[in-house]
Amino acid sequence: MISTASSANSFRLATIGANRLARLLGDWVGGEGPLHAQLASHLRGLMSTGALASGTRLPSERSLGVALGVSRNTVTRSFDLLRSEGVLSSRQGDGTYVSTAHTSRPVRGDDRLRSFTEGEDVDHIDLRSAALPGLALVADQFDMLESARARQLVASHGYLPSGLDELRDAVALYYSALGVPTSREHILITSGAQQALRLAASSVTEAGSTVVIEEPSFRGAIESLRSLGVRLISVPSGPDGIDVDELAAVVARERPALIVLQSTVHNPTGSVLDVFRRSRVAAIANRFRTPVIDDATLADTIIDGDRRPLPLAAGSDMVMTVGSMSKSFWGGLRVGWLRAQPEAIAELAAVKGGQDLGTSVLAQLLASHLLPQIERARDERLRTLTESRRLLLESLASRLPSWEPEIPAGGGSLWVRLPAAVATSFAHRAERVGVRVLPGSTFSIHDRLDDYLRISYAAGPPAYTDRGVALMAQCWDAHYASAID
Repeated sequence: MISTASSANSFRLATIGANRLARLLGDWVGGEGPLHAQLASHLRGLMSTGALASGTRLPSERSLGVALGVSRNTVTRSFDLLRSEGVLSSRQGDGTYVSTAHTSRPVRGDDRLRSFTEGEDVDHIDLRSAALPGLALVADQFDMLESARARQLVASHGYLPSGLDELRDAVALYYSALGVPTSREHILITSGAQQALRLAASSVTEAGSTVVIEEPSFRGAIESLRSLGVRLISVPSGPDGIDVDELAAVVARERPALIVLQSTVHNPTGSVLDVFRRSRVAAIANRFRTPVIDDATLADTIIDGDRRPLPLAAGSDMVMTVGSMSKSFWGGLRVGWLRAQPEAIAELAAVKGGQDLGTSVLAQLLASHLLPQIERARDERLRTLTESRRLLLESLASRLPSWEPEIPAGGGSLWVRLPAAVATSFAHRAERVGVRVLPGSTFSIHDRLDDYLRISYAAGPPAYTDRGVALMAQCWDAHYASAID
């Protein structure tokens, strides 16, 4: 039933875009019954888990149909079914909402994590995750867990909010070798890079603060910042990294509380800022006294150019650098860190101690013996990523010549421009034929960039990735090529 009541927008209820809702729905086709009933069932599931909270305004039937690759009539019938059940309500001229009579708790999440949470699926080729497999040398260090030092640590209480001293020293040497003099006091060990980013961001922002972030950007950063209640403003980022001229203009106009960027191997573009752009970003931070979080977790996966660029922190004490063992050695260690000024590290150690009392000590012990072998890890990543990137580029050029991949300077994925803004729709159709990829809107704070896909070449052996490209080409040729190319 459609009401003519006053607009619910007056209460600033949440709105979800078509592309984001399509990603949350995931692989919704394939059950029993007509399409509109399957869609309604999956929408009910999102409501019951809180992913669609009460009061959320849904996208238009037409836009959701486009994003899902189905007819508008399918979406209309699905919405009508849910309206008849009382879980959706509509207001004439104002859209469709999850009924306020339907109570749920909002949750965060997106399709980028489903490759980790769904388990192995032999029926699909999953090219969503750019997580790298662990290096063999990680397992070679497991004997450390039976060392005298490990026994000594186990005999203690094991609560080290700042981190294990020998690992803090190893991280300090890591940065000093890159050209930024660093001591133990500059380093806080965290449970992964995302905890480091959130701790750093929360230390300089509050709800309502303005934060500048790249567009596109890593989805984990977007969600972490939004959970803090900040206002996000985007600055374009492309093959050469962040648009420094636009960054300077935005910072001068908005005077943000924080800038968040990725200077060294950007996710998803794979860009690396050159020396000139690094110096300009540092100068902007110094001039306006604006804190910067530089997420450099992919820095040791550089393929082209200088493999050891001078960190952004070399140019400004306003820069806090996030790093991790995950991309260099193995994500299963769950060990990250934050490099910042000693006063800030001391304060954040107290905050972290109140949250979790410290990161796994045994994982830190392993990490402290692995990090001095960083050159070996860089060489191994260079060897495997160079070949995997080459093979994916060749496969795309052969099978999907109208697509335009940007050549990444590092990392494990390609940022690919499509001939039209159909990435979300395509991702859904591709999943139905057996391959999963991430649409560009996953990496947008505005739910835009639907003319891009991110395709991983770190997901498996070359034949696995090549088969995925073949399936994507099959889907593209069947549904899009004749209308677009």
